[in-house]
Amino acid sequence: MWQHEDTEIEHSEDVHDEARGLRGVRFTIDIGPIDPLDAAALYWDQHGQARELFPGAECAMQSGSYREPSFVLRMSVPLPGAGALMQTARYSAQRVSPDVVEISVDAVEENMLWSRGLGTYRFSPGAGGTTQLEVTSLYAPRVPIKVLNQAALAAARAHQRRYLSGRRPTAEEREQFLAAIGGG
Repeated sequence: MWQHEDTEIEHSEDVHDEARGLRGVRFTIDIGPIDPLDAAALYWDQHGQARELFPGAECAMQSGSYREPSFVLRMSVPLPGAGALMQTARYSAQRVSPDVVEISVDAVEENMLWSRGLGTYRFSPGAGGTTQLEVTSLYAPRVPIKVLNQAALAAARAHQRRYLSGRRPTAEEREQFLAAIGGG
């Protein structure tokens, strides 16, 4: 069981993809009273996410756009005491069912923390009008896997705080995401 701040993630599991040589963690977190599509639209807008969660981060679209089902983004995030974390990743979105959407992130460029990273973020309805976020985070790590698993949890908590604070997608963010998943 993971414990962080004042809440717990009861169901987390170590996961391994032996064929790719990746390992990591999978967990589900309740991210509050937000529609799954709205939550995914906020996540999809990586420029907005970077501004809100990583002050000083820089993003550059390498190919595609937020209106397409896939894009490649290069991001630089300043890490205190470590320098800039550079990441180039392919983001892909799909509607799994009418109420469930999934965003996949394939970190295609090596950096100081991993030589490969894959993440899957599934947004689905939860109890009482909330949304559940299921995260699967896999790496070919260059640092202890525990550090990366804790970072995945911390990132999920940061997103949870965004949603619980009442942050909702702008009309443009929602429109772009719906276009990307073929619903707009």
